Amino acid sequence: MKTRSELVTEFRDWIDQPNTAIISSTMANREINRAYKQLAAMIASWNDRYYLTTSTITTTVSVQYVEVPSDCVMVKRLIDSDKYELKHVDIEQFDLSLANGEPVRWDKTGQYIRFNPTPDASTYTYTIYYTKHPAELSTDASAPDFVPGQEGIIALKAALNSKMIRDEDTRAMAQLTYAEDLKSLRHAVITSHTGGGHRVIDSDYNQTIG
Repeated sequence: MKTRSELVTEFRDWIDQPNTAIISSTMANREINRAYKQLAAMIASWNDRYYLTTSTITTTVSVQYVEVPSDCVMVKRLIDSDKYELKHVDIEQFDLSLANGEPVRWDKTGQYIRFNPTPDASTYTYTIYYTKHPAELSTDASAPDFVPGQEGIIALKAALNSKMIRDEDTRAMAQLTYAEDLKSLRHAVITSHTGGGHRVIDSDYNQTIG
């Protein structure tokens, strides 16, 4: 997988600006991350399981909510320690008359998962299946969470976003290449069953995560 440094080099090649005095490293890195964010959003819209991952969350005694992982976009499922799925119910349908006890339902509000009933004196641990937002490419050595072999489109989109391809023939070639690469990327994402990830198997939940 190409690193941020390599993508910046490709970006500079497309816009014909190798000089950092004209396009600073900060500016180039920002354009790469902006394009990466846009393409990752497209990938998630084409296949909502592509960026599916897991983590664990644990309740606190007598506290109704638990914060979701910082990269969480959408919670898909909660599986308890006995491998049973906790029911997802709209918070407006919570039974607030229940005494504190083992949760039987949940809903996500903002950056929190709220449980009903509120956890009692015990703590409960759940596996959370969620769609993640890929981390920003924060260093030159960072590599995107992307379809292997397709990451060059990030540099190309960054160049087109910047509107700094001045040569008309190069700009036309870039636009055509982008359209072809985007079609290829979409096909790879839609037909992918693993998203470059691995398969997690629970007794009640067999799902591919990446």
